Amino acid sequence: MDKAQLSINLLRDEFFMGEMKAIKDNCLQQIVNSNESDINVREDYYRIHKQIDLVISHFQSLADNKQIDSKRWKIF
Repeated sequence: MDKAQLSINLLRDEFFMGEMKAIKDNCLQQIVNSNESDINVREDYYRIHKQIDLVISHFQSLADNKQIDSKRWKIF
């Protein structure tokens, strides 16, 4: 199985995607519930939230490459 197919499988995995959403939701709750003076805490959780987006985007990009390759014109 290639990287594209593995990525597709991962993005379709309900457990994996649910856990990624749970991590992001936890980050947002930490940000919302932080004290006004906890700037570093909010920034840390914001960075974690964005890194989860980066990971998901990476796998989505790998998955999309398979579709792009299949639609690419073949010149022989």
